[in-house]
Amino acid sequence: MEEITGKTIVLKKPSYAIYSAFSDLRNVTAGLPEQYKDKVTVDQDTIVGKVQNFELGMKVNNRTPFSRVDFEQYGQALFPFLLSFIMEPADDNTTYFHIELRAQLNTVMKMMFGKKLH
Repeated sequence: MEEITGKTIVLKKPSYAIYSAFSDLRNVTAGLPEQYKDKVTVDQDTIVGKVQNFELGMKVNNRTPFSRVDFEQYGQALFPFLLSFIMEPADDNTTYFHIELRAQLNTVMKMMFGKKLH
């Protein structure tokens, strides 16, 4: 199992605002370009999209209010994964944020995506 932790960044938003954006997957489609919206099926807990004739999806696995949202593979996934968005309030309007990924990648996937995931 590959474990990758992204660097921590500082966001000038309160943790509840960041949590709210990620905890409901319907928010993801708001930022999609119009030509992709018909290729995505989404509800609060799941999102499935078509990418180069593959249907890929993820679902919310865990919500810890204002500090963490975990996602896992859903439907036809290329590999099992757990993707975590982690928020830690610095003060009322600033949040430390980072992403963690745990994935079972085969050798080919590691070569294709390894450096990009870091």
